[in-house]
Amino acid sequence: SASLSPGAARLRASRPASARASSVARARVFAPRAFFGGGRKSAAAKVPAVPFPNGTPGPDGIVPGVGKGMPKWPEVWEWLNYEKRMQTVDSAEAVAMMRKGAVLLDVRFDPDYEKWSIPGSVHVPYVTGGILAKMRLPGFKRKNEDFVRLVREAIPDKRTKIIVACIWGGSLVREPPKNRGLTDDTKGAGSLPGAFELYQDGYENLYHLYGGVNQYYQDCAFDENLPEGEGVWPGDLEWFGYRQFIQKDRLKGQRDD
Repeated sequence: SASLSPGAARLRASRPASARASSVARARVFAPRAFFGGGRKSAAAKVPAVPFPNGTPGPDGIVPGVGKGMPKWPEVWEWLNYEKRMQTVDSAEAVAMMRKGAVLLDVRFDPDYEKWSIPGSVHVPYVTGGILAKMRLPGFKRKNEDFVRLVREAIPDKRTKIIVACIWGGSLVREPPKNRGLTDDTKGAGSLPGAFELYQDGYENLYHLYGGVNQYYQDCAFDENLPEGEGVWPGDLEWFGYRQFIQKDRLKGQRDD
């Protein structure tokens, strides 16, 4: 099996075997099992058809998930949930799907993917930017206008099962806050807006990775059946604040890219 990173090895060694048994058990800390996979189908079936979100199509005829012309996020969230019935999968389920031919589409910003990634994933960034964006200066990232076209080139068969992953995932379980002044953590950092665009282009078998790539690396420390992530996960740098431990706010340390 692949060797563990030093931080992951320390974590795994410090936990009892029962705590290391499965990443699914870890995921239940944040969302009950019923919210994964087919668990939401029955709930979605009770909701009337949701109209397509009110936005302005770009030159390619696709309404963007972020940026100029984008709809209100709660409309997109409802459409993904109740019209497309998009399913959320956890790390273990994603790996099982990949072994059967599914593709994990990593939509993170280039510098993150280059430094740490899930083995076997395909990368098409949803946001892009020049040197100032790569220096993490605010306001210099922009939506990748070629996102859908590049996914089309990378995964031409639109029947392919695609698991869309960003850095921390967002949520199809929690509803977007009604108060627009509150921080909305349901949108994620590209996976769900990106899926919204891919659905419009004809991709139908789309899935959402719970907790994003960050959660996958966290799960690797507790589930030895998961292929160890490539590169150096920032979560192994304790000062970075990436870890998502029980009884700690999992949004601390998140970056919106």
